[in-house]
This record gives sequence, C-alpha cells and structure tokens, in this order.
Amino acid sequence: MMRNWIAGFCAMLAVLAFASPAPALADETREEAGRCAVRYLQALHSTNASRVIAGYEAIDLRDRAWQLIWTHELAPAISTGSSTFAEDLNNFVGGQASYLQLGRMRDITLLPELPLQADIDSGDTDLQESAVSRLADCDRTFGFAPVIALAPVLSDFDCAVAYWLLGAFNSAQQGMALHRARFAIARHLEANPGTQRQQVEQQVMVDGQARGQRIQQGQESSDLMQATLARCEMKYGFAQAGGQ
Repeated sequence: MMRNWIAGFCAMLAVLAFASPAPALADETREEAGRCAVRYLQALHSTNASRVIAGYEAIDLRDRAWQLIWTHELAPAISTGSSTFAEDLNNFVGGQASYLQLGRMRDITLLPELPLQADIDSGDTDLQESAVSRLADCDRTFGFAPVIALAPVLSDFDCAVAYWLLGAFNSAQQGMALHRARFAIARHLEANPGTQRQQVEQQVMVDGQARGQRIQQGQESSDLMQATLARCEMKYGFAQAGGQ
C-alpha cells in the first residue's frame, strides 16, 4: 500500500515538473503577440510601407494586429486610468510612451524595441529588409498569410515604362511624364554601358503599350501602375522635391 502511494506521488511530481514551464511559455507567446501587434501597427503608420512591402494593398495590417490582441487577450481587463487601452497602444506605437502594459491583468510590459516604422521610412535598403524580415517572422509565428515580403527591386527600365504609360493615359501630365521617362532611361543607360538609347526607347514604348492593353482589358489593375509610379517617385527623390 505504501509502495503504491509513493509511486503515485512520484508520478504526480513528474507531471508537475513537466507542466510547470507551460505558464512561462504561454506568457512568452503572449508577449511576442504583443510585440507583433505593435510592429504591424508601426508598419501601418509608415509612409513608405506601400512601396517597400510586396502586395501591400492586399494585406490588412490593422486586422492582423487586433486579431493578436483579442486572441491572446492582450487588452487589459482593468482600467489604466483616464486613458483607454487603444489610446495607450497608439501612444506606444507612435513613440510617445516609454512602455505599454498588456494582458488581462496588465501582467506583461512591453518596452520599445528597434524602430520598425523609422526603418521602413529610412530609404536604407538594409534597414528596410530587416524591418520586413521582422514582420515576416510575426506572420510565420502566428500563421498569417500571405507572409509579408520585400517588394522586388524596381529598375530604371521599369520606371521608364511606368512614366511612359502615365503620359499615354493622362495627356495633362504628358510633358512631365516624358521628361521623367527620359530621366529613367538615362539612368538605365548609365548602368548598362554599350546599350543603344534608340533600342531602349523603342522597348520602353513596346512594353508600355503591352501593359496599357492589359490594364484596359482588365488583366492588370491600374492600382499596380500607381504603386509603381509612387515607388519610382521615391526612388528618384521626386516625391520629396514636391513633384519637381
């Protein structure tokens, strides 16, 4: 009888020993969910995210953030005073708060980490790649799809085609668009010595016409062209120069 009692007691201790890390593991998961929710919202407030993240228009960053908040019960059940959780969250995301308390009993405290929003807006490709990689890690950890990825590098030739197409579609902007198309072609020629300008200009027109037909036939969204133009404006600094 005593032997059976001891065996049962040891078995219970073994179960408790294996079970004890579970709460700590759960807290780590909830804390990471909080970090990822903040990252999604930081990216949402970025001015360059639509140019840096591939397929940005199809990704609802706000929805991903709040899915994590509700699923992992990150919104505190008790009041934080005069401010609401949403206000505290927005202040933290915007860099106006030094910490953020999460969890139903405010048992998780987030401290600021690497400035993801600033990295996306920096124009530095290495920093942007690092920021997108952190967002992709959140997607994979919590099962969001599509996984956020870096937008493909935009070539000077791509920009020349986009500007040519803008001029073809919008007569009011034709002069400006032609000027910028020539600028992009000049950059392309500098990067590809030995290339003939006439051949490049001809190919730009051919590719522009083909893309225009796809847009008119509904095979390609005009939003994609607008996104390309926005990235070209940023690439050449026209956006910062006020469109000059």
